Amino acid sequence: MAGAILLLDTVLLALSEVAWLSVRIGTVPLPVSALVAAVTTPLLVRAADQLRPGTRTALVPLVVWLLVVAVTGLWSPAGPGMFPPDWRGILLVAAGLLPGTWVASRPVRRVPRPATQPAP
Repeated sequence: MAGAILLLDTVLLALSEVAWLSVRIGTVPLPVSALVAAVTTPLLVRAADQLRPGTRTALVPLVVWLLVVAVTGLWSPAGPGMFPPDWRGILLVAAGLLPGTWVASRPVRRVPRPATQPAP
């Protein structure tokens, strides 16, 4: 159940980050979505690692995030996706993937085994 909630959170964050790509202050683009992605994707990866320590489950939120961002950013039923035709789409993908990949590539912590007692 916790894994499903984590994946739902991943999808919702990715959708909101793509939607925030169009935020501007006057005529200046404000890449707040890249900042949110840089903070949240490592947290999602760390949470997935805590669910199943010692496995590569930590990569699942990162892959789901990338798929949602790529699909909604590049394609839509009405034509081109939501990525603006400038640097903000690339910044979003880099800001989400690089910190998340760094956290996922950290050495996997060992799961402690219970101490066995010698037979009497």
